[in-house]
Amino acid sequence: MLISKPTISSDEKRLEVLLSTYEQNLRTEVFFIRRNEAQNLLELLPQQADLAFAIAEIIQKNNLPVAKADAIKKRLAVADALREGNRSELDRVVETMKAELDELNLARLRIRQMRQISKTAYLTQEPGQLQDWA
Repeated sequence: MLISKPTISSDEKRLEVLLSTYEQNLRTEVFFIRRNEAQNLLELLPQQADLAFAIAEIIQKNNLPVAKADAIKKRLAVADALREGNRSELDRVVETMKAELDELNLARLRIRQMRQISKTAYLTQEPGQLQDWA
């Protein structure tokens, strides 16, 4: 007697590939965020949206067995947690960049003030006072 293995539909295979790609891209997102590679991140995010729509479409279209549906729900819950972590990391990086920009703006303002003070100090002094400095 032959024992047959349960067959996996092409939609289930596609769902597995899409989920794996989605999860890998989530890990890639945080890599790009930490390295401040905005261009790569901006290229990846639309792909993630397309993957999410394709995954949702397959899940709605197919009646998956309860065990398989539960496993997918767990994977999607983990993916949601990863996305939340990525969002938090992005918020942290943006706040750090804002703080650095604020510091640079303050330094630029100080330099501008010092230049102005320097210009006015030389303009207001009489030529006789500057001769002894050399």
